[in-house]
Amino acid sequence: MTLLQTQPIYNAFLIAFAFVVVLALTRRKLRRSELWQATLTPLSSIIGSGFLVMAPLLASIVGVWAPVAVCGIVVLAYAIGSVIRFNIVHMSSHTQENHGLITLHDVDYVGKVVLVIAYVIAVAFYLDLLSNFLLNYVGIHDPFLERCLTTVIIAFIGLVGYLKGLGGLEKLEMFSMTIQLAALSALIVGLLVYSYVVLDVHATMVVNETHTVDVQARMLAGVLLIVQGFETSRFLGEKYESAVRIQSMRIAQLMSGAFFIVSVTLLMPVVQTMNLIDINLAEIVSSLTPVALVLPAILMIAALMSQFSAAVADTGGGGGLLAENSAHRLSSRFGYICVCVSSILLVWAVDLLEIIALASRAFAAYYLVQTIIALITNNRSAEEKTPVYWSRQAFFTFIALVLGYIVVFSIPAG
Repeated sequence: MTLLQTQPIYNAFLIAFAFVVVLALTRRKLRRSELWQATLTPLSSIIGSGFLVMAPLLASIVGVWAPVAVCGIVVLAYAIGSVIRFNIVHMSSHTQENHGLITLHDVDYVGKVVLVIAYVIAVAFYLDLLSNFLLNYVGIHDPFLERCLTTVIIAFIGLVGYLKGLGGLEKLEMFSMTIQLAALSALIVGLLVYSYVVLDVHATMVVNETHTVDVQARMLAGVLLIVQGFETSRFLGEKYESAVRIQSMRIAQLMSGAFFIVSVTLLMPVVQTMNLIDINLAEIVSSLTPVALVLPAILMIAALMSQFSAAVADTGGGGGLLAENSAHRLSSRFGYICVCVSSILLVWAVDLLEIIALASRAFAAYYLVQTIIALITNNRSAEEKTPVYWSRQAFFTFIALVLGYIVVFSIPAG
């Protein structure tokens, strides 16, 4: 036990810091900001689905090179996001053009069908993790009760979405993300102080690397999908103009990317105490006890909120996607119900751990479809083959090749 972690003033400071962040995030001006409200959905989905597992997961794959790996993953995710943003701006005028038997609208439709299936799996998986972690934390190990709790939470989210619409889901996201961001801020401050006061700057960190380069590459391809979620901005057109959705996606990716890079770097000394072969949420949270006594409790709350906020965000994205795919003959509110009912059926019918890999591949497949659409759209919209046109084609081609590799060769990392 370190002297720092037991200091009352230090622990009280971290709690106070988290409280200050909560006050800052609940200011009326921010709560009423259209841009911030639009940012919540992609931010919830990105951070919520992997903020705690990223560091130990990367350490188990590439060891001390985890900070470099996370930088590469964040940059690639931002590049894929730029493809989605390009399509938000340019694709609408070209989707109905008929240049043969298949239109861009048909291609996009298939991609969105794949994506909505991924959302259904993701919502079920996130909330199943939430239930599992919560019940295990209080000493209950009962799969039936776990499924019952997961069903209740999913039903609650679906009911809010149906009765209150996108605005209601955003209020749930604002509540959960406020708590989560406050906890994450306290984590970063605690890790910074811990690194400065406790750690020997000359100490060499050792994390075993047991995978071949080929296996590492395939695992990293799978890890990329932990930072998915930015595409949810595209399906918020019911409430937000394209310019707001584009800006909100960019802000969400920059904020989450900065957090992932900083947190993975600061957590590297801590992950040495973990079992990197069988990573579990409870061990990740408890491993932060040497940093500060209050952090495990704070991070336990953040872990619960992260899964909840990610599920809410993907419910919002899935409902908006269903409405868009039906040419708005189906309302977003009914789309939320469809996503939630399908997720409940999955909770009771299958082992979610066995199919979550399919969801990851589905997200990658959707991004690949969007990149192909961007290639075609850029070609059709260019009256002259300028340097900008060729640079875009080269960029989209590179992203398509990377995503093709992920779809075909990625393997689970944990």
